[in-house]
Amino acid sequence: MASEQPQSVAEPSSQGPGPRVKLRKQTRSCDLCRQRKSRCDGPDMPNGCCSNCLAFGSECTYAEPSQKRGPKNTKNITIEKLKKENASLKAQLRSISVCSLCTQPLQPRPLEDRPSGTQDVSVFPYDSPQRDNTPSELSDEQDLTGEEMAARFNLLSMDSLKTKYFGSASGYALADNAITIKEKYIGRPSTHWRRPVFWDVLPWEKESYDSDRPSYVYPSADLITCLLDLYFTNVHPTLPILHRPSFERSVAEGLHLVDMEFGGLFLAVLAIASWYSDDPRVFVDSDTSLSSGWKFAKQVRIRRYWFEPTIHEVQMYGLMTLFVIGTSVPQVAWLYLGVGIRCLFQRGVHRRRPEGQPSGAEKELWKRAFWSFIALERMVCLFTGRPMSLHAEDYDVEMPLEVDDEYWSRGFVQPLGKLSQLSYFVCRSRLCEIIEDVFRRVYGSTKAKLRLSRDGPEWEQRAVADLDSSMNDYSDSIPPHLRWDPENPPDGAFFDQSAELHITYNYVLIVIHRQYIHKVAVSLSICASAARTIIHTADIWLRKRQRVPLPTLTNAVFVSGLILVLYTLKTKRAGLSHDKNKDLVQVATAMDFLKFGESRFQPVGRLWEILGEIWSFDGPFPKHPMNETDSAAREETSAITDAPGPPLTELYPQFEQSLEFWNTTLSSLLLADQPVVPASEMSFDELLSAGDTVDAMDTALDDELFSMWMTMPKNIQQWDTYIQQRQTDGAWSDNFGG
Repeated sequence: MASEQPQSVAEPSSQGPGPRVKLRKQTRSCDLCRQRKSRCDGPDMPNGCCSNCLAFGSECTYAEPSQKRGPKNTKNITIEKLKKENASLKAQLRSISVCSLCTQPLQPRPLEDRPSGTQDVSVFPYDSPQRDNTPSELSDEQDLTGEEMAARFNLLSMDSLKTKYFGSASGYALADNAITIKEKYIGRPSTHWRRPVFWDVLPWEKESYDSDRPSYVYPSADLITCLLDLYFTNVHPTLPILHRPSFERSVAEGLHLVDMEFGGLFLAVLAIASWYSDDPRVFVDSDTSLSSGWKFAKQVRIRRYWFEPTIHEVQMYGLMTLFVIGTSVPQVAWLYLGVGIRCLFQRGVHRRRPEGQPSGAEKELWKRAFWSFIALERMVCLFTGRPMSLHAEDYDVEMPLEVDDEYWSRGFVQPLGKLSQLSYFVCRSRLCEIIEDVFRRVYGSTKAKLRLSRDGPEWEQRAVADLDSSMNDYSDSIPPHLRWDPENPPDGAFFDQSAELHITYNYVLIVIHRQYIHKVAVSLSICASAARTIIHTADIWLRKRQRVPLPTLTNAVFVSGLILVLYTLKTKRAGLSHDKNKDLVQVATAMDFLKFGESRFQPVGRLWEILGEIWSFDGPFPKHPMNETDSAAREETSAITDAPGPPLTELYPQFEQSLEFWNTTLSSLLLADQPVVPASEMSFDELLSAGDTVDAMDTALDDELFSMWMTMPKNIQQWDTYIQQRQTDGAWSDNFGG
């Protein structure tokens, strides 16, 4: 029954002879009709209850007071903005007066007291209020829905969905939109009623996780100190996935003893650092240098259940990706790489934060982790030739701040005049984006090119020209302290960074033009020039550092050696004047580089044997002649030496036979039955100026011989079969005079 039903009010009408005034009936809608913004017929109903209330079975009331319509009051909105700005200023003052990163104690939660694992054990008590220096370019509201939905579902869900990232294409995005519309419609927040059995982690699932916790075994304190110093000296400058001060502080406070994810990360760091240690305790039973770090890495396992991935877990996957590349099963790197990338997506790290949101220490670590996975995936894909999973259109996260680790506690401000080591990481990340473009435009499938109407020779020429232009622009943007100068190389970490950046840059040039070296002479010349630069730079780096190179360098040197062998073969076959001995000496230098790396990385030994077999031409390559005395003497060398070494025939006795083979047997084989041969005094550059194609070289080259070079396996798994077939194939001795 209606309560406090208002009476209808009519304006008085004149009873005189004047014009009749139309009565205006004023009625007030009930509370339900006012919320629904629908017409109320309560005063016209017999019992005073409107039809809407009858339909919904609700009491027809008029309790809510009337509100006058007028312009919207923006006073409250302005007050809220001022409050937020005031809070931000207070946080900035706090960060200036107190070193929030280093002075606050760490309070980890033990594993047995940790709830469903959805919260990180943060090593950063406070976040720095420093804002990103990269402006946000968000234009659509859907770019902001990820974090907003995560915050909403944190309130209405249990552990199974807490803090997950949901994109705008998900069903949860539609549900979030529906909830928002409902709340605006009813004028109050929705009530969240959930059945725990469908939202909580089930007891038997949690029990299986708790019973599968590993028991980590760590080395002694003195070895830990030594290995940590080796890691941050040799690896961290080129892969800054960690923050050194907070990591070392966490180790000192024993976080690896109580936090499972950090313990796995700690073991991964020790495993990689063991590459650079000769301590017998880093080997398996003091057996061989190939086992360095395995006793630490074998304890790390992938344990993905329902918990939200932590920064420590993702960092562990990244470092394990790097470690297993040097083992006998490098394909396992795909497993760690894939899980890590999916964890980044789950946390929404791939999306740019809303403009104005402050950048904290932990958020900066997430950005470092994301771009580290970009670099790792590009490296693995360059080695295997497999497609990438992280594409440029899938992420818009900002670049890391160019602030060194020690300045995070000072408001994320790099001192003026102080060169940042993070500049290398930003430059390398931009080069990784070019690598992704190369894979798409040069090595993309025919189907993909047809769908984009980008197929055909003309489009390929434009694509290569565009990529060359991008590489030139990138080269011009490299900071001066990261530019490679062999005559005056930088010191410290900048030496490693400039050398690796220079090698990677030239390696990308080879990747761009490698597809066309049998079609366009300019591409072959560019690849050969880049290969010489790579080998020369790697040789200078090794002479100074005398340590095992990272896999990013060994693969580039291996490919460079193959390019120079192919270049020598093609120029010799075309009858061009070419100092083949000089390039073959470069190949020998590449083999020496790989030989140094095979002491710790088994796959590098495979690359050495493959390159040696191809380089020798007259059969399988003998064992490396370097003895223990030579190796020990070389390790004592610390200065860069550009003086020429001993004759190649002294280091490799079989090289003299190869030279004679080049001048007699191979030359006779290649030049036989050819009516026209370019003049011997004609240089290769002169041939290039006469035309772009190498049809004359391809015509002069025997099809069966050339097929040996152009049909080499595209992945490392096929090389063993390829070598065995070549050793048993009669065509080997027929083609090479064996």
